[in-house]
Parts: sequence; structure tokens; C-alpha cells
Amino acid sequence: MPSVDTASAILHTLDALGVTHVLYCPGSRSAPFAYALESGAFRGDARAVLDERGAGFLAVGLARTGALPAVIVTSGTAVAELAPAILEASHARLPLLALTADRPGELRGVGASQATDQARLFDTHARACVELEPQEASPALIGRLTRAVAAACGAPAGAPGPVQINVAFRDPLTPAPAQSPRGAGAESSCVPRPSRVIPSSPAPARWEETVGEGVAGLIVAGEGASPHARLWSLASGFPLLSEPASGAWQGGGVTPYEQSIVSGEIGREVDTVVVAGRPTLSRPIQALLARPDVRVIVVDPHAPWVDISGNASTVVAELAAATRPVSEDTAAWAARVGQAADAAGQKIDALLTAGSGRTMLDLARAVARSTTGPLVLGASNPVRAFDLGVASLDGRTIHSNRGQAGIDGTVATAVGVALGSGASPRGSLGRVTAVMGDLTLCHDASSLALAASARADLDIVVADDGGGGIFATLEHGRAADPAAYDRWFGVAQNVDYAALAAAYGIDFAAASDPQELGCILLAPAPGPRLIHAPVERAAHLYAAIRDVLR
Repeated sequence: MPSVDTASAILHTLDALGVTHVLYCPGSRSAPFAYALESGAFRGDARAVLDERGAGFLAVGLARTGALPAVIVTSGTAVAELAPAILEASHARLPLLALTADRPGELRGVGASQATDQARLFDTHARACVELEPQEASPALIGRLTRAVAAACGAPAGAPGPVQINVAFRDPLTPAPAQSPRGAGAESSCVPRPSRVIPSSPAPARWEETVGEGVAGLIVAGEGASPHARLWSLASGFPLLSEPASGAWQGGGVTPYEQSIVSGEIGREVDTVVVAGRPTLSRPIQALLARPDVRVIVVDPHAPWVDISGNASTVVAELAAATRPVSEDTAAWAARVGQAADAAGQKIDALLTAGSGRTMLDLARAVARSTTGPLVLGASNPVRAFDLGVASLDGRTIHSNRGQAGIDGTVATAVGVALGSGASPRGSLGRVTAVMGDLTLCHDASSLALAASARADLDIVVADDGGGGIFATLEHGRAADPAAYDRWFGVAQNVDYAALAAAYGIDFAAASDPQELGCILLAPAPGPRLIHAPVERAAHLYAAIRDVLR
């Protein structure tokens, strides 16, 4: 049957299955989808995206806001360009559909142009890999697509994640002639009526039976944490510590300065930790979870569950809040943790006040004070600076690509968050602020075109520390001499950021220091804006802040 009809049948079905966005990357083999989109086969948000890697991370950003995106690419290396986003979506458990157009079977392995073994390229990381041949709209096709979307959403049981749908199109790749009854946009005799697949909800384990009688307990929330973490904290009396991108800050009730607390003397008294999500940001938290004298209870509805140290005493899919009154001992413990956080805050304030006021930590505080909308934080230094130095992110929606903790695709992810959050010309949820290092911006500079075309209400703050400052806070900053560090780790790029913004047609502003950055952010302009903000590395501050309570 005509390939365009197959593409139309697929898009009609995905529309009925709840796919919200289609990101189409131009190509010849994927062209049937373009004709189907043009004919109105998909009623949601559909847009053309030049770069496949940018499209993949744009989909990641959309998925982080609760959208269900699909990316369409042509055959060959275009499919491989999706790999970084597929890995991020897999480890972050984000639903995402990759529709990869392919050569038919007879053109594989014979030297045909732009043909490779791509049908199961993401097999290790995809929740499912579906292969489709050109076919009529039918219950069988609808059933296979229903299963694919359900797998991406983790329904009825499983972890959400990426799914590959590989479609082998045969010529012709263009619509049938106008006189043909099977032309593009022709009505299908099979109306999509996909099954409704409902994700399972695990029965929560009782707190008293699972957590028991711990007194000096903590709740640690990492990326993708249960939305019930705050309720557990309120009912049990265990203080809630949270990485910025866990989602726990949105509900409030988080005790700040988690790294300083667990690194200090009071951290040595912890006897129980309830872990929700993937806490991968800091070594002090990992050291706490690895201690043999600490009972670790992992709450994770999916396998493989998160237990990096192999030290979990109990793993449950869901956990009910405690029903017994908070004991006097636990209440006293929680009060001491709160006092430790206050003391840490005062000492961190003193450290930063005595400094130059131009570090990434100062910038993080300025951004937190001057913005109210969603935040997208680069996965290296920026997210750590917010974790170490910001006293409160209460009520904030915060995103960071911590599934693989890579820096590529951060601009595209921020554009996806802006589109999915409603931070667009017609949105109402507030301007998105993305904070990233200079190398992170350089990695994904071409995605500034996405920001411009989407007209997203998005501030992209480039915290420029002259290269890879994150490594200076690690052991490499001590092991390498300055010249070797700059050559192999820093790799600073000579970029005219004003010219870069102009090249992509977006506004530009320059902030000489974090205080000026705060003033710029308080006076937003419509649409996307690139803000260059030089900062000092000040690698010594990261260790000093972690150790302020020792």
C-alpha cells in the first residue's frame, strides 16, 4: 500500500492514544510522515526540527513536563543521533516514542544508500522495539501501536521509558496521484479505537512494618522521587533532604543544605534512611547510603530499583505514611537537624560574603531570588551549586538531565520544558530559566534555533567559568597541574556569545556579576534570551561548604 497511507494510519492512531507532540526531522525516507502531517493526520502540536539530537532532547524536556512526545527521523545516522536522548529518557524513566523510518528488508545489507541495521539499535535502552511494514490501517496495526505506547508509559506494569517504532517504507514515498482513491489524507475504513491501558498502582507497604522504630531518620529524595515524600516526612518526623531536581521542593518542607548536614557531626548519628528516586548528585549522600550501620529503605515502583551501594535492607514499591504519633526522641532529632541546617546556612553565608561574590554559588542564589518559574539546571556545576548554596527552592519546579548526568542537549531540553510548561506566547505558568555552563551551551548551541522558532519564554543563563569547572571540584583539580588541567579538562572555547545569539535571532544580555544578573532576570523580555554571566571557578568553596559542620 502507499507509504503515505501507512504514515497517516500511524499518526491517526498515535493521536488517539494520547501522543501530545510530534517532532519531525526532515529526510527522504521519513517523508511519508511529512505528507501525513501536512494532511492533518495528527491534531496535536507538530513541528519540524532540523537536528535529530536536538529533537531528541526537545522530546526529553517535553516528557519532563508530563507530555507524551514522538520524534520522527529518517534512516541511517539520523537514528543514531537520537542515542543520547534515548539513554537519558531510559534512565530518567521518561516516556518517549522514536519513529525511525527505514529501508525495506531487501535493501538492507546489500550496500544501499543510507541503510543500516537500525531496527533494534536501542534494544538495551528501549522498553520495546516495534518493526512495522507498510500496511493498511487495521485492528492489528492499532493493537501494536497501543502496546508500544503502553510500554513507553510503563503500563500496565513496568517503568516508563523510550520505545522505538521502526517503519520500513517502500517507494513511492510521495502521495498517490490526486485521482487515486488512496491519496494522502484519504479516510481510512478503520477508525482507531485503541485499548485504554491503565498503569498499575502498587499497594503501599505500612510504614511501621517497613521502616520500623528508627529514631535518627532521614528521607532522601533524588530525581523522580515519590510525590509522597513530604507526607512521609510530616507523619514520621524524619527530616526531608532533597536534590534540586527530585520534585520534592515543589511541595515545600525540605531541609536545605543536605550535603553539609550529612557530612557534619550530626550525619554520623543517622540510623535510618528512606530513599525515594535516584539520589546521584553528591558523594556525601552516597557515602551515607553505603554505611553498614544505616538501615536503607528503598521506595521504587520499578525494577531495577535504585541501590547503588547494594546496602538496601528493604525495597518496596510504595510506602504509606506513618500512623503513629511522632515520638519525642524523633521530634528532638528533627529539631537538631533543623538547627544544623540553620548553622550551615549562617556559615555558608559567611563564606560567600567573604568571597568575591562572582562564583557559581553566588549566581545560583541570584537566580533563585530573581525568578519564580520553572528552572532547568545543567547537570554538572549548576545543579550542584543550587544544592550546596541555595537555602530554599520551595514551590519551584526544577528539571535537570540527571538520568545520565550528561551536558549535551541541555538547551533543547529547556526549550521542551518551556513548551510543555506553557511558557510560550500563550502560556501562563511563568518564564523558564535555564542555567548552564559555557561548555554545556557550546555542546548544544544549534538548539538556540529551536528556542527562536518556538518563541519560548526562556532565559538561558550561561555561567561562564572559562571551561570545564566541574572537574576542578573533583580529584582531577588536585591531580593535574594548571596547564594540564586547562589543556585536557578545561578546554575553554573562544565564543562571542552576543554574535551567537544574533546569529540565531534571539535577544542577548550581558551580566558582569550575579547581582547584575538578578536585575536582568527581574526585567524579562518576551521570547528567548541568552544571558552571558562570567563566574569564577572557586573550586575550594564546594568542599568548604560540604564541610562547614565538621
